[in-house]
Amino acid sequence: MVNDLNDLDAGLPRERVRRRRKSGEISEDRDFVNALGRGLIVLEAFSAASEVWLNGMDVAERVDLPKPTTSRLLQALRGQGYLYYSPSRRQYRLGTSVLSLGFAAREPFSLGDLVKPYLRELADEYNVHASLAARDRLDMIELEVCHSVNTLMTLRLEVGSRIPLAGTATGHALIAALPDAERDYLFQGLRERHQKHWAELEASITMGRREVKEFGYTTASASWNTDINGVAAPLVLPGGASVYALACGAPARHLTQAKQRKIGQRLAEIARQLEDQLRGGADAG
Repeated sequence: MVNDLNDLDAGLPRERVRRRRKSGEISEDRDFVNALGRGLIVLEAFSAASEVWLNGMDVAERVDLPKPTTSRLLQALRGQGYLYYSPSRRQYRLGTSVLSLGFAAREPFSLGDLVKPYLRELADEYNVHASLAARDRLDMIELEVCHSVNTLMTLRLEVGSRIPLAGTATGHALIAALPDAERDYLFQGLRERHQKHWAELEASITMGRREVKEFGYTTASASWNTDINGVAAPLVLPGGASVYALACGAPARHLTQAKQRKIGQRLAEIARQLEDQLRGGADAG
């Protein structure tokens, strides 16, 4: 859709849309100018912007759409995980669903590159499946994974695999680190998805939040309606811009409660180290 992003500055998306309309690349008929076409134009505004964060007015000006229309599109894209909204900033940025679509085209150096050596170490030392995961709507998506011999066949999870947000240590660790407003917004969707099971899941999530607050990690036994035990710690990027989860899982017979606690302490320590490292890089930049 975009020939060269390198020559775009903050003011060009609107002009590009106008040029494309004039040239016929974007049709004025209703079959083209629908929610999908407009949504993609909104996402282009973020990819072309020099700033990571944009508010609704910024986006409306860049894409040359009415503010009410832009607001509806932003809410829809947020609901699908393509945009993340920061209540404190009152601004949006690209979300993890965009990452899942273009993960193979990511830059050579990424958060995953920093995390992977730790995951490999955990998988080898404790014979578990170790992963870095992020939220994608009401699920967690695996961004980096390392298998052990015990988990290669029993946990068939690879990069891009999804696991439930509610009912897993991975999901509960991430939820524990979310801002209150974002968590409340998320609970609305989880409540609707799980319905009669929500009360039990909410209690489990609350327990996970307490564990993260006290220990820096949370555990789950027989999660995801399987015999899989898990343990996870949140990883929060500088300024709270993004929240991830570092997690380990294995069949219950291999991942005992004592082992969960030991790994949990390691995960919390690794998360702190990475947060300090990333914070230092952000300060230097």
